[in-house]
This record gives sequence, C-alpha cells and structure tokens, in this order.
Amino acid sequence: MGERVPEKAGRQFWRAGFFFVGLGLAAAFYGGFTLFAGNMPEEEAAALSVTASPVLWNPDDWEEKQTGKLRFIAGLELSSDNPDFGGLSGLWISPDGTALLAVTDQGNWLSARPVHTGIALSALEAVHLAPLRGPDGQPLDGKAMQDAESLALGGGLACVSFERVHRISCYTHEEGTIGPYAADIGLGALKEALPSNGGIEALAVLPGKETPPALLAIGEKAGEDGLMPAAFLSAAGVKTAAIRGKDPFSITDAAFTAKGDLILVERRYSPLSGVGLRLRRIKASTLNEEGPLTGEELLNAGQSYTIDNMEGLAIRETAQGRTFLYLISDDNFSAAQRTLLLQFELIE
Repeated sequence: MGERVPEKAGRQFWRAGFFFVGLGLAAAFYGGFTLFAGNMPEEEAAALSVTASPVLWNPDDWEEKQTGKLRFIAGLELSSDNPDFGGLSGLWISPDGTALLAVTDQGNWLSARPVHTGIALSALEAVHLAPLRGPDGQPLDGKAMQDAESLALGGGLACVSFERVHRISCYTHEEGTIGPYAADIGLGALKEALPSNGGIEALAVLPGKETPPALLAIGEKAGEDGLMPAAFLSAAGVKTAAIRGKDPFSITDAAFTAKGDLILVERRYSPLSGVGLRLRRIKASTLNEEGPLTGEELLNAGQSYTIDNMEGLAIRETAQGRTFLYLISDDNFSAAQRTLLLQFELIE
C-alpha cells in the first residue's frame, strides 16, 4: 500500500522443515496450491519510452556517499508519458544486473534492461509493460484484484502479493519475463491478521533452489503488540514469524542475502516530518531465535535525502563478494511524487 506524500540461516530453516521438496509434495501438504499452465494468450508486452535522469543522494551535500552502512552508488528518476507507468512496488534484478522486473498496483508487471557504467546504474533500456493475469488467462479486473505490492522470484516462479483481496499468486518466470499464472499459495492464519488495505507488503524467497520456493511474507501494519503480521510459507504449512515493528515505520519490502541475512525496507510519513526511509538487517544466525526479531539499523534517512515512497528492494551479489541493494519508489500515479530507482552498496 502506498502513502500519498508531497547460506547459514537457509540451512537452519531447511533443517527445521520449512522447505518445498517438489510440486507434488507441496500440493499434498499445502492446501489451495493449485497449478495452471499455458493459459496466457500470445501477446507481446507493450514497449514504454522511459526517461532516466540521474539524481544525487544528498542534494545539499554532493560529496556525501556513505550514510549508515550503505554507500550510495547511483540513482535515477524515472518518468514516462505513458499514463500506465508508475505505482511500482516490488523489485527483482538478475544476478548479472542485466534484467529487472517490478509490479504495479494497477495489476501490471514491468520489465527492463538495466545499464551499468562500471558498477553504477546509469540507464534503463527495453522497458515493457504487460498485465498480470488470473487463472483464466485474462488480465486482473478491478483495483481490488490488481493491487500488487511485492515480488519475489525463486524456483522458476515469480510470486506476487496482493492486498485488498489478500493473496499470493505465483507465475512462471523465464529470462526476465513473467508468464502464465501458476498457483495461489494459501496464507493460513496470516490472512486473518491482515486488515483490508494493509496486506502483505514484503515477500522474500528463502535462499535455496526449491520449486516452488519457501517464502517469508510480512504485512504492512503492526498489531497492538507492536509485531508485524508475518509468516513462513512452505510445504510444511504456515509458521508465524515474530518481527518487531518500530513506529512510525512500516515494512514495505524484504529480501534475503545469499548468506541468509534478512534485509527489511521501512517507510514513514507525516505531514510535519515528511517521508523517511529505514533499512534493517536481521542476521541469519538470529532468525531461529525465540521472541520478536529486531535486527540492526543499516540506514535511517529523512526527506533531506533523495527518497520518496520507497516500496521495492532487490539484492544483487557479485562474484567478487560485493552486495548491491536496489530500491524503487511507488509514486501512486501522483504528480507530487517521483519514481526513483536507487543503488547502494552494503559496507561491512
């Protein structure tokens, strides 16, 4: 939901039984996991003309590159004359940095080819937009069904969470495209904890190559106990997760590093203080601990920095051991907001 504003942990989870061991077992253990295939009409995604303008991290201090434990590498403000461009939530970038996917809260998916100059993101090319589809192969109909909020890829599937009609739908995925509808994943008790317009904002695939993937799903709004509604979803069932929220922030996305650390993106907004961005890391070694998980703060930035309604996170790790974080913002299709794509490097 957007706000309108001016290797170790994986092994631990697998030993605990939170993994899929194949579609057959998933169907046997996971109620509601029904497969469909080949039902999307042959149709090329529509090409978009998108302008990518470089932005500074701190307009008041051009030399500032490192904030918290993140080093700013590059940033782009994206714009297009196409009225369907915008509302981007959820983000994925291929390990080699040559393919990008995002989803929109109007029921579309967007693909692009990122261009890097050296290590720095410098442009987007070959941008296309196409509708997400339902089990009948038709585009999703109406805002209640179209409101996509997060995207996670694994095991040959692209899984998308939706709010209003709370669900996680998975699609086939190949070479930087989203294909036919494949399955809906049952949410169990997690669904009852999600308010009408406060659904699953963050969706992350646990490290591994299982098909379908094991997921961590996190709701947007903390309960009265200060905990975010969250659960691990797997063939073994739905296991509640305890993640501590921190007012006035709301979690908007999450992703795992290859080592199994969980990175959380959080947003805040108020008319007085404006928009804010926070990133947290929950170490792999603590993910199985009892009690609410809090983690360490990596970044805390206010509106003096180049941020907006940041809603999507992708992590790309290189063979040289460098970890890059990409963040994208949801402009809510508002002229008062921007679509930003920011690239950082995690500094240890």
